[in-house]
Amino acid sequence: MDIPFLYVDVGHPTWLFYAALLICAVFFRFSRLISVRNLDLLLILAISTSLVLTGTWPESATERTQSVASEAVGSLSRYSPVALLALTVLLVIRLLFDESLTRRPRLEQNLNQQGLTFLCVPAFVILMVSVFMFEPPGDNVRAIQSGRALLQRQAIGESETDEEDAQPAPTETLIAATASAVAELSGGGDDAAAISHSQPGPMERTIAQVLIVILHSIIVAGFLYIGRHHFNSVQLGISMCCLYLLLPCTAFKVHELSHVLPAACLIWAFACYRRPAVAGVLLGLACGTLFFTVFLLPLWAVFYGRRGSLRFGLSLGAMAALALFTVAMTSSSTDSFVNRIVHSTNWAAFQLFTDQVPVSQVGVGQIFLRITLAAAFVVMFIAMIVVPRRRNLENLLANSTALVVAAQLWYPEDVGTYVLWYLPLLLLVMFRPRLDRFTPPELDDGRPATRPKTTEARPAGTLSRLTLYH
Repeated sequence: MDIPFLYVDVGHPTWLFYAALLICAVFFRFSRLISVRNLDLLLILAISTSLVLTGTWPESATERTQSVASEAVGSLSRYSPVALLALTVLLVIRLLFDESLTRRPRLEQNLNQQGLTFLCVPAFVILMVSVFMFEPPGDNVRAIQSGRALLQRQAIGESETDEEDAQPAPTETLIAATASAVAELSGGGDDAAAISHSQPGPMERTIAQVLIVILHSIIVAGFLYIGRHHFNSVQLGISMCCLYLLLPCTAFKVHELSHVLPAACLIWAFACYRRPAVAGVLLGLACGTLFFTVFLLPLWAVFYGRRGSLRFGLSLGAMAALALFTVAMTSSSTDSFVNRIVHSTNWAAFQLFTDQVPVSQVGVGQIFLRITLAAAFVVMFIAMIVVPRRRNLENLLANSTALVVAAQLWYPEDVGTYVLWYLPLLLLVMFRPRLDRFTPPELDDGRPATRPKTTEARPAGTLSRLTLYH
């Protein structure tokens, strides 16, 4: 049996079990069993495991039925979508109550900062090596082809057999065009290469793989930046990086451009929250990839207030114009431009019923579950916008994460499987100290938010109340 070096079968039950043991050994607080940190850890670990089991059934079910534990594994995989939906609902409820968790005790990890750093390095290397082991997904390659077509000012060939979801998003095209331009400047690109959906070249596959590595590196850098500048703790930044790299859901979706790119934009939007124009650009890029991010725009506008929302809105408008220009430059005609605008957004997510299936034949789960979740999402969204609340970073972070999580509960397909969309934000909520001092620039006249310095070298018993409870 020829198995590549550093190859890991993410869907194998043994690997999932050992990954869970490693995560619990590093992050579970055995000295404080009943704590929000432990509950969050178990919840995200259960969601991650359910996602992997959902994605590996039924494709690998035939191979796993030959094992000794075939019946148990088959049952887990069969009911994992239901478990994933239930766990996602629990996660939304937990995020809605995050504002009431005012006491945030400083909980150290079971491994010191040097050990966490040592663990992060091989975890990152193994994940990135797995990106180059297999062919990139077709959506990633199509995004690179669209980016190269934008650089060469060519229209992308469209076929009647192309699926609606095969159209690359505008942000993916822009990022791919940037990566292709860098490759051409370094002498690795081929200007004369034909843009073809059916025969991607080796350079396009390489650029798609390198782009994924860069995006994961950007997410890791975002954790470190927020940990150092917002959480006032490098150790918390490394801890978030380590958990992000160890979770099975990260390894399972490590190569998906449409999952990783929005996460990179969202985490750096929070890192640059004090600059409304920069945050607007980053959220605009996220909206160009993930249309659910549109629901975050009113929430951020309310957060910034009257003056900050103006700069925020102007940057969003500039990014929208750039996205339209990108689609126009890669469209062969006006009809093609309109079709690409329509197809780049999955409007089926807003459609509770389809024309192919009459209402009388729609299942009970469709009527009483998806419509109920959609109505609950609308009520939650309106309440977050209308109900007055304190404008600080901790409320913005929890509410934004809750919206991204809840938005996919009424998604027509693959409900709850887009965990990487909100995973970086969820880890920020999970590890954050008190962030009530971090307010929008409008409230403090542009002065940077300051936090009291922690004395990590002193024993835990000598910490002051202000330091212990952030």
